[in-house]
Amino acid sequence: MPNSLYVAWQDQAPRRWQTVARLGRTGAGYELVFTKGVSRMRAIPSDLLRMDVTKQYTSDQLFPIFKNRLPSRNRGDFNKMAEWLNLKGDEDEFTLLSKFGLIPGTDSLLVYPEPEHDCDIYRIEFFVHGIRHMHPDGMTWCQGMKSGDRLLPVLDVQNPVDENAVAIRPTDLTVLIGYLPSFYAADVRELLSQPNFAAKARLNLIRLNEDAPSQLRLLCRFECPVPPGFSALKSEDHQPMMDQAA
Repeated sequence: MPNSLYVAWQDQAPRRWQTVARLGRTGAGYELVFTKGVSRMRAIPSDLLRMDVTKQYTSDQLFPIFKNRLPSRNRGDFNKMAEWLNLKGDEDEFTLLSKFGLIPGTDSLLVYPEPEHDCDIYRIEFFVHGIRHMHPDGMTWCQGMKSGDRLLPVLDVQNPVDENAVAIRPTDLTVLIGYLPSFYAADVRELLSQPNFAAKARLNLIRLNEDAPSQLRLLCRFECPVPPGFSALKSEDHQPMMDQAA
């Protein structure tokens, strides 16, 4: 289970997700710090504007901004949403947040977990982004997918919005079906840029949610061995605003 979750805000102009804060789980509760990515925001959502981005916050309970992202277990659609996220539904709050946070909110925020990085294997689970903006043939192809099907990551080296962009396509079709979330893209690009490691990388479908909105349609897992000294999420945007908050 992750010990840290990150908050990303979507800039509506380029529609790119910008990491702005980190929520950590501690023995006594939770710790929230803003990251240097917040300095790139044109505006800070009102819920975040009430906090000083240079300070560190602690609480023995989930902060309201995160608590509100968890649907009540009594909601009629709770079990359906948990199924989309590959959850049982009885997990603790932090684990639920690591999954339910992947559903973008009306406030243009989402919450995503730090990558798993154990036994020299890098592992992330994510929903494919941008499906509804792709060619219709890609959406049609997706309807026939099954859990375990393999997909291929493609380095989009001339992407005008994100220099680290990683597109996704089927193994037997040249059309793109979407993109890896931009907050993981730098990690994956670094790994795929090294042939010995790229050859062992695997991208597979976990779930096809046919009855879900397009942004929750394809839940995938990426796994890849890592070279010595590799560090996940080491971009400046992921670093805390204050060194003592790291």
